Order: sequence, then structure tokens, then C-alpha cells
Amino acid sequence: MSKVTTERRAHARFARRVELESKPAEGKVARMVADNLSLGGLYCTSPVGYEEMTRLAVRLMLPSESAPGKTEPLDIEAVVVRRRELASATQDRRYELALFFPAVTEQQRRRLERYLLS
Repeated sequence: MSKVTTERRAHARFARRVELESKPAEGKVARMVADNLSLGGLYCTSPVGYEEMTRLAVRLMLPSESAPGKTEPLDIEAVVVRRRELASATQDRRYELALFFPAVTEQQRRRLERYLLS
């Protein structure tokens, strides 16, 4: 008998490499890189292992729509929903984080959608 799995995601994921910064209400700012992005969240690697359910102010550096070759920030709220420490051959710790966007405005959604579909 084959096992059927149900995809819980409400939004399609896109393989996109995007630089971002995050900052919790209190704590350390982290520069991270997202490997995939959707209208509902992203997956990234981080030097900071934020705990699950940590709320973050995230700044995505998306390609500029008006100035080719440049980036423009998109600020959005995110919540850490999954965290896993990566094995490392060095002393530098790295973490995989899954972030969820709990309150995307219409303007943020349109900007993300234009980027993802470009």
C-alpha cells in the first residue's frame, strides 16, 4: 500500500537565493541567505539559531524594479517555525530556519508575487 502525503503549504515555493537580515525584538541581528521563498515564508541558513516561535523583523533584499542591477529592501514580519543546527567542520555554527510570514500586507504580497513570477 502506498503512503499518501499531504502538502501543508498554502503557497508555492520558488527556488530563489535572496540575502536578508533579521532582528528579533531583543537580540542579535543576523545576515542570512534564503534558498527558497514563497508568499507565506522562506527557508534560510543563519549564523544565529533563533528559537522556534521567535518573532523577527526581516529585510529581504529583492532586485530593484526600477533600477536594474540594484536591490531594494522589503521589510516583513516573520516567525521562526522550524530550526535545525547544521553539522560543521569549523567552530562557526550554522542553522537551517523555516520562517513564516504571519501578516503580509497587500503591498508586500504584490511585491513578492512580482518577484517570484519574474
